Amino acid sequence: MAGELRIIQIINRAVPDLPEELKRCQRLEQLILIYTKTIHLPEWLSMFTNLEYLHVEGDFTNRRLQTIPDGIFDSLEHLSFLHLGTLPELKTLPSMASLKNVRYLTLAVLSSLKEIPSFEGLSSVSDLNLIHLPSAPTLPSLTPLKRLAYMGIQARSAVCCNGYISGTCNMTESQCLPIANESHPLVCTDERISAHDKAELESFGSTIRPPSTSLDLELAAPSQHSTDELCGGVMYKECSFNGKRGMCYNSRMMVINCETTSSYINMRKLQIQRGVGKKCDPDVEAWLGCPSD
Repeated sequence: MAGELRIIQIINRAVPDLPEELKRCQRLEQLILIYTKTIHLPEWLSMFTNLEYLHVEGDFTNRRLQTIPDGIFDSLEHLSFLHLGTLPELKTLPSMASLKNVRYLTLAVLSSLKEIPSFEGLSSVSDLNLIHLPSAPTLPSLTPLKRLAYMGIQARSAVCCNGYISGTCNMTESQCLPIANESHPLVCTDERISAHDKAELESFGSTIRPPSTSLDLELAAPSQHSTDELCGGVMYKECSFNGKRGMCYNSRMMVINCETTSSYINMRKLQIQRGVGKKCDPDVEAWLGCPSD
């Protein structure tokens, strides 16, 4: 009955290559691959003509998706949700011109991506997120995005810093500051956004180029030291990583890792104060305000 399978969701399980047997799943509607260490996406994914939801998210381990085959989107006319995230080795993306029904599109942490593909054909997109694209110096024309209701350009994206949008290259803003030994340094450009597209971006206000921290995402990614050695699988344990105080936590469905983002610590403190969420353990969480029994 494999041909009747409609949804595949794999999270935190290594699947370097999708098995050929999946080709039988002609009625597949959702394919979700998160932290699967997938190295290749096969060309035969284009056979899933009923696919509506595609989420591919990698990580910073040594096993990373290298390429997405040309033409893989050409027959996915029913696709309405496309998320491609944390694929730092990906240099190019195939044409998306056939994705006329995509409404939600996210391209996030594609550190090596040299060019954002044309938005031609994406007339149904209403929600567009471009996050941490440090190697893509410009944006494609926004004119084809007839139904765009929300757009966000965030984090260390080249267009936030290189003068393409603002007209002046400024590497002194928080998200643009140089990072020691970074693989994808930001570079100024002489190219400028069109007046029409700039007005379109300005209509979205604070979601375009909001201030953020200049962070080396690869250095901050989970490692054996930040997971096994510092946390040992214990949630909410106090830890210290790269000289910063942190808390052991599994953000974004990842392994339990020493997270130094203060918002996670503040969130857990608030949960304890209000008596919501998982009951606190005073042996582990006294530092967060957990009272002893």
